[in-house]
Amino acid sequence: MTWSNKNKVIVCIIGNYITAFLVTIFVIIFRDSNGKYFRFGPQSDLIIISILIDTWLKWILAVFFIGIVKGCEVLVNELGSPILGFRVYNPDCKVITDFTKNELNFLTNAMWFVNGFRSVLMTVVSITQVDLAFAGMIISEIVSIFTVRILLNEKKFIKESEKEGDSIFIDMEIIQ
Repeated sequence: MTWSNKNKVIVCIIGNYITAFLVTIFVIIFRDSNGKYFRFGPQSDLIIISILIDTWLKWILAVFFIGIVKGCEVLVNELGSPILGFRVYNPDCKVITDFTKNELNFLTNAMWFVNGFRSVLMTVVSITQVDLAFAGMIISEIVSIFTVRILLNEKKFIKESEKEGDSIFIDMEIIQ
């Protein structure tokens, strides 16, 4: 049996949802009620990268800054990083015309360095308290809706609409 790419993706998404559901149930059943991770809002002992988050104003500002960082992360990873990554790591791309060798070397290493630094900071934030981790994740997903749309708008889609016997009808659909 051969699976279409669409079916493979759907199975993977369903598998991801089932896994997330099972992990959530496991955590709910076995979590320590005295733990400090599954809380919401400011706390008298909530410290993020040496900043005490003990008021709603500080918590809202923290979520705002997390949103800025996560939004930039999505933009960089979905729009900028593939350009650099495909030029450097694609073994079939032997001729590069839009960057010099030194530009590509510098820009790629600069991008990966900043991504690594941001990743460390966001890991610290994410393990501090679950509401902050979810806030960052939700903001990332919202920004991703727009970046995916930007990238899809640059593509042409050909949809197989009907199959009758030996003839195949193709509809041209351009999403804009």
